[in-house]
Amino acid sequence: MAPDRFVRLFWIRILTAWVTLLAPMTATWAQTPPAGVVNPTFLTAESVAAVCLRPKQVLTNPAAQLLPTEVAEAAGEKYLGMGLKHITRATAVGEPPLGTTLYYAVILQADQAFDFEKLAPELIQHTQPGKIADRDCLVSQHPMLPCLMILKQKTLVVGSQGMLEKLFDGSREKAAGVLAKLVARQPSGDDLYVAVDLVALRPLIQLGLMQAQGKAPPEMQSFFQAPGLLESVELTLNLNSAQPSKLVAHTAGAAEATQLEELMQAGIQVAQAQMKGGMETQLAQLRASDDPIQRAYAAYADRMSNVYTGLFQPKRDGNSFVLFDTSATESAQLTTVAVIGVLVALLLPAVQQAREAARRVQSINHMKQLLLAMHNYHDRKRHFPAHAIYSDDGKPLLSWRVAILPYIEQQALYSRFHLDEPWDSEHNRALIPEMPEGLLDQSSKLAPAQGKTHYVGPVGEGLFFSGTDRGISFRNMTDGTVKTIVLLQVDDPHAVIWTKPKDWSYDEQEPLGGLNGSLHPGIFHAGFADGHVTAIPETVDPELFHKLLTVGGKEKTPTPLEF
Repeated sequence: MAPDRFVRLFWIRILTAWVTLLAPMTATWAQTPPAGVVNPTFLTAESVAAVCLRPKQVLTNPAAQLLPTEVAEAAGEKYLGMGLKHITRATAVGEPPLGTTLYYAVILQADQAFDFEKLAPELIQHTQPGKIADRDCLVSQHPMLPCLMILKQKTLVVGSQGMLEKLFDGSREKAAGVLAKLVARQPSGDDLYVAVDLVALRPLIQLGLMQAQGKAPPEMQSFFQAPGLLESVELTLNLNSAQPSKLVAHTAGAAEATQLEELMQAGIQVAQAQMKGGMETQLAQLRASDDPIQRAYAAYADRMSNVYTGLFQPKRDGNSFVLFDTSATESAQLTTVAVIGVLVALLLPAVQQAREAARRVQSINHMKQLLLAMHNYHDRKRHFPAHAIYSDDGKPLLSWRVAILPYIEQQALYSRFHLDEPWDSEHNRALIPEMPEGLLDQSSKLAPAQGKTHYVGPVGEGLFFSGTDRGISFRNMTDGTVKTIVLLQVDDPHAVIWTKPKDWSYDEQEPLGGLNGSLHPGIFHAGFADGHVTAIPETVDPELFHKLLTVGGKEKTPTPLEF
């Protein structure tokens, strides 16, 4: 099975198992939960999110007989070798993404022993026996898939190698940040507990909101300040009236809390006005109807509008805001069901935005690595690479991306190329599927084995790549390195085979052709000669964009650049 396909299937199966596990959360739970939430030893100093779920106390509820518990049990038996009713606690922790490296761990604690031999083959076939922090484990051979470790027989730890090395480093720094404080003061054993440090994630959040803010009307701009005022959020879900469910947002201080309170009240007023404005005409007709059923429907709509307005009225408590609290309502169970529905509707777009923000960061890091390689090439050769490796008779053979392989820690791959043969010779063509991971944008639908890259250089007279066998140097960039584009990120249809001497050409009729695709909505990335990478909006002025493409056009461009 192709590695990329295996990775996708692996995560699909993992997500399927978790969805099956979370499904029973839509019903009530039974017994008084045990004390304790997230074990602080599972947190690193850089951890920004923690989730604790208690499958056993949910699935052993008598009311769970109305739910597909058989499916949950079958999923546990298939993947873990034991029914999910034996999992007493599942804890997930994570750190912010660092380039293409992920730091995460899922800790499963059970009332019976785990056994590697009973785990589903798809969970372990990418691993080899080895050691992490002097502990026996199964070490992943794929950077995107997890390692597995069994502790004291009844605890299974699944996570990235870097995260496991941190967790079991006896000399590591004790977690003492925002997340650790949240966890320490949450003693109850709730069905589900989620805590997120928003300060550490703020750069990703802001990057994800950038596109939406650019399209929002002026009257909505002030609301984009809200994420910057929040320090953390906590979600507690219990569908038993004896155990409240809460969503609480915390600010760092009183000034931020006051500002956030004002924004919340303004937001509620806007939402109410829009709701009433959108329905008022229809409701007025229903109220004036001769049909008593239609008048009753109008009365019901008015009543429910008031119910939801009261339900989601945030209550300030010092520097915290309780967005909902079922302990304060008479119908806690129904309230929680309603809250879950609203939260799902709100969180899905947020998850999408966060995922897109992470992918943008990865793309930027990929381009920065390529720019650094170009600089190192220049330091050694006294010029940047030409757009291609040429034959003695002047024919382009292989792309500049092959020429910089030694500068991105790919000397072994570089040595296998026949540099005197074209990219599509029988020998060189066999190396196309071995394209380095950093040449593929993470938002792409292309498979790595296709060997197509999204990172290309502008080629043409007066541009970074002249289309000849001569590479330019810094002294040729009279427009300034900070204002000269050397690298562009194109969309999937315009991705090129990475070894082929083909890049991107400027077209006056379509100046953004191939750049304004769907990889990153609303923007494309550009790398500049000084090594920085910028997200350029698709609405960029074509004239300004062309000025940035030229290396010595002597055009005047604003400083700093404004798109």
